[in-house]
Amino acid sequence: MTGRLHVAMLQEIYDRGIEAAGDVWPTPEMAIGRLFERGVDFLAGPDGGVLPPITGDASLEALAALNVAREDLFLVEALYLLTRHVTFVLTREGERLEGVWLALADRHLAIRAEIVEQRRAEEQLKRELRALGGAAVPLPEHEDLPLTDGDRPRKSRGMYEHLFAGASLAEVNLDVPPSALEAADRAAMARGWDREWREHARLAVLTHGISLVLREREADGVNPDDTASVTAAQAEARGRLMGMEGRYSTLRRRLFELRHNNRILQWRITALEVEAQGMRSRLDQFLVDRDRLEHAIADRRAAGAVSGGTAAVQEDGVSWRRRLARLFGRRD
Repeated sequence: MTGRLHVAMLQEIYDRGIEAAGDVWPTPEMAIGRLFERGVDFLAGPDGGVLPPITGDASLEALAALNVAREDLFLVEALYLLTRHVTFVLTREGERLEGVWLALADRHLAIRAEIVEQRRAEEQLKRELRALGGAAVPLPEHEDLPLTDGDRPRKSRGMYEHLFAGASLAEVNLDVPPSALEAADRAAMARGWDREWREHARLAVLTHGISLVLREREADGVNPDDTASVTAAQAEARGRLMGMEGRYSTLRRRLFELRHNNRILQWRITALEVEAQGMRSRLDQFLVDRDRLEHAIADRRAAGAVSGGTAAVQEDGVSWRRRLARLFGRRD
C-alpha cells in the first residue's frame, strides 16, 4: 500500500536528486521517491541521522578529519538545498504581497483625494446655507494631496537581485508507503522542522536523502587504507564545504529578512484594508450630509430667504489658517 505525496521543489533540487539517484530507475518519480525513503530511513534509523564514519588502516588523524568534513558537508548541503527553496518561495510571496500593498496604497490615495473633493463641495454648500441665514459649522478644508506615479520603481534588492535568476519550481507526485510518511513526520517533529520549515518539512527529509546518497557515492571513491587518498578526499570535501557554507550563510540572512519583511507587508495590507473601510464609511456620510445641506438650502430659498452677498460668502470662506492667525491676535 502506498500513499500519494505531492512535493514542490526548485528545479535545481530536482536535477540534483536525479543526478544522485542515477539512471537505474524507470521514472524520475521513482528515483525521487527512493531518495525520500532513504532520507526517512536515515533520519529515523538507529544512528539518528549521523553519517557512519569511514574506517580503515590510513592515518587516524586523516580519517577523523575526513569524517568531520563529510558530516559537515552532509548537513550543510541538505540545509542549503532546503533553504534555497524556501527563500525562493518567500521571494515570490514577497513580490505578490508587495503588489497587493502598492495597489491598496494607490486605492488609499484615490479615496483620500475623493474625500478632499467631497469635503470641499460640502463646505461650499455650508457657505451657501449661511449666506441664506442658516447655521452650519465650517471645517478646515484639506489641501490638495500629492499624486504618485503609478509606475513606481520597486526597492532595490541589492546583492539579492539576481539570487534566483532563471530559477523555477518543479512539482512531482511520489508513491510513498504511508509508514514512510508517518516516520518522516515524526523525524521532522523531533528536530523541530515542522515549526521552522512548516509545509516544507517533508522537503527537508528529501534533501537529507539527496545529500546522504551523494556522500555515500563520494565515500566509494576513497581508499580508507591509503592516507594520501583520505587526505585528498578530505581536502576536496573541505573546499566544497567552505564554498557552500558561504552561500548557505547568505541564504540564511536573506531568509530572515524575507520572513520579517513579508510579515510587515501583511500588517500594512491589513492596516490599509481596515482604514479603507473607515474612509469609505466617511464618504458615505458625505453623501448623507450633502443631501441634508441641499434640502436645507432649497427650503430656505423656497421660504424667500435672500443670499447675504458674495462678501459674506468670501468672509465665511476665509482659509482656516487665517482664522487661526486672527485667533492668536495676528493681523492680515
